[in-house]
Amino acid sequence: MLEKATSILDAFAGNRVSMSLSDLARATGLPASTVHRLGGELVAWGGLERTEDGGYAVGLRLWEISTRSWYSHGLREVSMPYLRDLFDLTRQHVQLAVIDGNDVLLIEKISDPRAVGTVGKPGGRLPLHATAIGKALLAASDLDVQANILGRPLVAYTPNTVTAARILSREVAQARDRGFALSSEELTEGVVSCAAAVVGLGAVSAAAISVVMPANSGPPRRWAHSVTTAAAAIGRALSQKKGSAAIGPQRTGVQGSRVCGGVGAAAWEPTTGSQSL
Repeated sequence: MLEKATSILDAFAGNRVSMSLSDLARATGLPASTVHRLGGELVAWGGLERTEDGGYAVGLRLWEISTRSWYSHGLREVSMPYLRDLFDLTRQHVQLAVIDGNDVLLIEKISDPRAVGTVGKPGGRLPLHATAIGKALLAASDLDVQANILGRPLVAYTPNTVTAARILSREVAQARDRGFALSSEELTEGVVSCAAAVVGLGAVSAAAISVVMPANSGPPRRWAHSVTTAAAAIGRALSQKKGSAAIGPQRTGVQGSRVCGGVGAAAWEPTTGSQSL
């Protein structure tokens, strides 16, 4: 019974917002009557809620529980001041993500309404091989994780997507050596990005941050110093939290000068007081 209920919840993974009864039955392979019965129990518990058109959507109870996870209450909360400063500096999309299975899982994304259109939102997934943040995550991952991705067929999303394992392996090695990864119109035409891995997570899966911008705004590596500096600052802040009690809502930072436009000290103190969008 638990397996059937979790399969219904799993159907909302990725970018799905709401699903009809028939959609859930097809996605789970369960009879519609079973989905209807378990869906009703999940609605009563608060894990799902009914939509105006009679479908199902993720309920507040799941959101409430997810905010207690380390990724929300730890990684995201510590990272937000630095992400906000990076956004104020670039006025482009700024993303925080972790590697989950064979995908990039977006934990947070800050965007300007006028920024270039992109794929992905918090809670959504992106391909590892076709994004700068994915390549940064691969560069920070174990060799067996890299081998698993390199051994799979690499989907071409645009004419610029790297689909040869040999080339992707070289780009991941370059990202590891120089400390940042680049993507040029590989997932979406007209969109480029620069990303860096966050270190200091211990046994937790790799994390990374990125700036995503229009291709006509200049080469993405111009933000490499700012991105790597922010990632390093997040890593230091997370390291300082190791062994402490649950991370609270206070802003976490390190003393130093604020990074700006490709120049700045290695340390960076966040200047914004907000931790939410």
